[in-house]
Amino acid sequence: MKNKKVIFDGLALVEGHFSGIGQYTLGILRGIDENIDNLKYKGEEHPKVVVAIPWNTVDRFKSFQFKHIEYKRVPLTFRVMSKLWYSGLMFPLDLWCGRGFYIFPRFVKMPLLFSKYALVVCDLSYELYPEYSDKGSAEFISKGVKKSIGGASKVITISDNSKKEIIDFYKVNPKNVVIAYPAVDQKVFYRRSEAEISSVKKKYGIESDYILALSNLEPRKNLQSLVDAYCEMPKSFTDKTALLLVGVNGWKTEGLFSHITDKVSQGYNIIRPSSYVSDEDRPAILSGAKVLVYPSHYEGFGMPPLEALACGTPVIVADNSSLSEAVGDAGKKIAGSPDSIIGALTDYLRDSSSIDNEVLRSGPKHAEKFSWLEAGKIVLGTVLGVKTK
Repeated sequence: MKNKKVIFDGLALVEGHFSGIGQYTLGILRGIDENIDNLKYKGEEHPKVVVAIPWNTVDRFKSFQFKHIEYKRVPLTFRVMSKLWYSGLMFPLDLWCGRGFYIFPRFVKMPLLFSKYALVVCDLSYELYPEYSDKGSAEFISKGVKKSIGGASKVITISDNSKKEIIDFYKVNPKNVVIAYPAVDQKVFYRRSEAEISSVKKKYGIESDYILALSNLEPRKNLQSLVDAYCEMPKSFTDKTALLLVGVNGWKTEGLFSHITDKVSQGYNIIRPSSYVSDEDRPAILSGAKVLVYPSHYEGFGMPPLEALACGTPVIVADNSSLSEAVGDAGKKIAGSPDSIIGALTDYLRDSSSIDNEVLRSGPKHAEKFSWLEAGKIVLGTVLGVKTK
């Protein structure tokens, strides 16, 4: 794809708060940036990569400090551009950014007049488990993907499980569905010192040891089963170890919050941080956990378990969808019911020292299997036809 121009829809990249899609977009772009750096060093051809961003988000884009990836300002604010995309009234993006190959990371493409494109579809929760989704968002994505996927040159997804679901549900040619696995940056996610862990715990008002749940608070994450399991564990464990819930409020949370409030009133040590946990403090929060529990009903991949393993923290996940791909043999896989969570947590807390020592070795080693450089290479090679030896 000599002298090809590649344009990314950058809305997810420049959001004020990173969603999972934003983190994935940033990781892919950093992988592409590093691959282009290698190609330039060898004197080989590489595509021009541009990110289309709203007019008022240049500072946010520049904060990522890409070497070879440029930006193109669209003459709209973030709010207006997002609203036009969501309402289906966005003008053809290639009228402003020019002819090229477009990549849309947020499931639904923007209009194009004369350009080909690839679509990123991370999972099919909006189709397979709409009861766990925000109704409006699920309906928008369902309708948008059905309109977008047929014209896509390639579909990029994040796990083998998601690939199979996309092929089965949308009847897409398997050759056109490409897996570019997410990764964690192990220069960021690594075991932090006891001093740093203590400092970060103090910052967020965390006074005890804790079992960690790190996710948006929404029904798909199955947090009510975790709360029930925690409250049914032996008091000798729960008196010493809190259940820490870290994550932004999602949708359909009224029942969960009411349930937590009731359990806290009964004396159970269920806590949330005193303020929003910044991205910079996530590695220390993960490093300080006795164990991360991730009992989701369904995931496209499962980044928090992989981040925890990179930090050498034990992980318990529900054995469904793609979570076994995310943790491999380095994490404990369970059914996801309260009884299975109780069994796994009790086994761990009774023998934590030997498990801790094992995960300190196996967790980071497992995380090394996933690389943004490799994901970027897959997008450049399989999707764009750029050779990156």
